[in-house]
Amino acid sequence: MKKKFEGKTLLVLGSNVGSADIVTYAKNNGAYTIVADYYPVEQSIAKQVADEAVAISTADVDALLNLVEERHVDGVLAGISEFNLLKALELSEKKGLPFYFNAEMWDKIENKGRFRSLCEKHRVPCPKTYYTGSKIPDYIWETIQYPVMLKPVDASSSRGVYRCFNEKELRAFEGEALQQSSSARIIVEESVIGDEFTAHYTIANGRVSLASVDDRYPVTVHEGDPTTIPVARIYPFLFLDEYLKQVDPYMKELCKDLGARNAILFVQGLYDNKTNSFCIFEAGLRSAGEAPYRFIKRINEVNAMDVLVDHVLSVPSEFASEKDDPRMKGKCCGIVSFVTKGGRVGEIIGLEEAVANTPSVLEYENRYPVGADTPNGRTLRQLMIRFVMLCENREQMERDIRYLNEHISVLDTDGNDMVIKMDPLRVYGTK
Repeated sequence: MKKKFEGKTLLVLGSNVGSADIVTYAKNNGAYTIVADYYPVEQSIAKQVADEAVAISTADVDALLNLVEERHVDGVLAGISEFNLLKALELSEKKGLPFYFNAEMWDKIENKGRFRSLCEKHRVPCPKTYYTGSKIPDYIWETIQYPVMLKPVDASSSRGVYRCFNEKELRAFEGEALQQSSSARIIVEESVIGDEFTAHYTIANGRVSLASVDDRYPVTVHEGDPTTIPVARIYPFLFLDEYLKQVDPYMKELCKDLGARNAILFVQGLYDNKTNSFCIFEAGLRSAGEAPYRFIKRINEVNAMDVLVDHVLSVPSEFASEKDDPRMKGKCCGIVSFVTKGGRVGEIIGLEEAVANTPSVLEYENRYPVGADTPNGRTLRQLMIRFVMLCENREQMERDIRYLNEHISVLDTDGNDMVIKMDPLRVYGTK
């Protein structure tokens, strides 16, 4: 029987999260797969599973265009990397190949100012916006009520994001936020209180379905720093019923308004349990870094990343939208991390053995091996070791997190503990 991608060639840009899964799916269904970036094969799982590995930087568009021509590439895709996705779009447009979004769709979602307008249009609850633009003009300052969030309109990974409690702080951080924006534009918005969550939507054959909603469990790397890093994301969302009532119908209308036939979209927001209210503050036209499809495909037997491969290879998607179930069929899933405090990694003790003794760990990644220098900052680069976990319930999640915490040590070159770990009891809702 002929496989659906037989005779087609897929070029995947980069070795980041999602790349190896894209390659595996395409290859299993008959496509010839090529992975291109500057990483050597031994450092890239995606290259190891692909039919061909090419040492071309994803920034070298001319070389990649030549590769597309020489290998008669039928489609180009990338994992979750914003940079690589935009390069894939550029290559696709220049060669007349299909891609799952265009520049207008991307900007509507990724530009925080435009996304805010889209939310308001579709009655998706969102923070009050005080200002969007370049340097804050004089007449705006007197309208601002503190605290506020200051963000670049187009940056990611929490770069240039600050919570400001007065005018002095806002003026102090304005320049850095502008510097982190490729368009030199910022947004100043109401600072909303609540517990953070991320929701993922699948758009398949024009039909929108809610794939997952998580609880984000924050930690601060530096005392007194208002910026937090997610030490864990646990699924399903503890307040899922309320989300389904108050937000989901409006978000689905927003997704439809994009005009994308096939896509993945995630949104980040806050839920205030005291007022029973939601606030959506940003989104992405891709999978977020936690890539929840990794356990969704095991529970619900659907994988949104497959939809994107189908699209770029011009094959009708067979994605069963009705199988998307944000309740995870009663299971408890998580992306649990060890967060580095900074410093050089001296020793990692017990990692492989602990994972082997914890069947709920589907996969894991360690971003900083022994000898690596880890950042001492306030962005998602602080995430060092991440565990993708699938448990029967929250009680098992608590036990297994506790086991990993107790049996894995990460020490710096002076023998000091250099990571922050998830408190297992937080899985029950304590933030």
